[in-house]
Amino acid sequence: MRCDTCLHQIPAFLPSPITPPAETSPVSILNTAVTILRSQSLALSHLTDLYRADPETQNQYVTSIQLMHNALMTGGKIVLTGMGKSGKIADKLGATMNSLGIHAATLHPCDALHGDLGVLRPADVLVMITSSGNTPELNQLLPYLPSGLPRICLTCTPDSPLGRGSAAVLSADLPGSLLEREIYGVPAPTTSTTACLAVGDAVCITLSEIITAEQEERKKNFGRWHPGGAIGNDYKSEEQSAKPVFRDVMVPWVDVGSVETDADELEILRAAAGRLWVCVGNRKLFKANEFGQSSRKAAAVGLAVDGLRRVGPNDEVSKIGRGEVVLVAKDMNNILGVYQGM
Repeated sequence: MRCDTCLHQIPAFLPSPITPPAETSPVSILNTAVTILRSQSLALSHLTDLYRADPETQNQYVTSIQLMHNALMTGGKIVLTGMGKSGKIADKLGATMNSLGIHAATLHPCDALHGDLGVLRPADVLVMITSSGNTPELNQLLPYLPSGLPRICLTCTPDSPLGRGSAAVLSADLPGSLLEREIYGVPAPTTSTTACLAVGDAVCITLSEIITAEQEERKKNFGRWHPGGAIGNDYKSEEQSAKPVFRDVMVPWVDVGSVETDADELEILRAAAGRLWVCVGNRKLFKANEFGQSSRKAAAVGLAVDGLRRVGPNDEVSKIGRGEVVLVAKDMNNILGVYQGM
């Protein structure tokens, strides 16, 4: 909707361009801006519907994520490449991945043919970014890529030479009405680059959530890898003002010694060695330095595991009383650790 009040606030004098357009009124200028912004919005809406409802697009996306995750889990990395504006998108996505702790590198197609192919390793996966799916510089790379290297194509044209030749396709497919030439007569990348960048950003966040399931852990990692600028300052402020939570101070349950109720003295000593806590028969909990020689006697006087209060891993430690022993747990059957109030 046009806002006439806003238009009246525009100064009557506007700098004259070197080559004036046919009409230089504020209305025509803003109409162009609104047209481009609306087109970008429609492009993103189209992609949302595509990924929500199209089975082939969904399957290809999942396969792409699996290929990238497999590479990362086997010591490889994600290598992104593209020419022109697509190369800029590769740089941005690589930077985003690294800030999320995802090992990524970028490769310029021309530099690749002059020695930079050495960045590729057998465990890596290559993501080629190309709006047309037929970028000559990327096609020239194909004969020189390591044998067996998985290749993914992020493209606005899935049914293209590079798309068809890839192990999986990340689709940024747009209808003809949303392509640049149809919108404003010139194929200067706008909607196509927005589409590729948006799909690439979705990949970055998806991988991050797969690699690190807990949001709080992802947040800490991101702050650690991004200490500079406003983001870094915000993270430091949050870190300084944040109260400790049980996840950070608990004794992990895997570090709690465990013996059966009929354990002999040697088994008891082994269970208590180097431990702060020992659990007897999964029923009673003891401080290791208070653990006696008889596990049967100990089981009779220890803290009943079922009777201990449960707290969440992200609950504040300040809410526990001095000396109180609590179990840190996701639920009744998933104990993460133990903590005693100081």
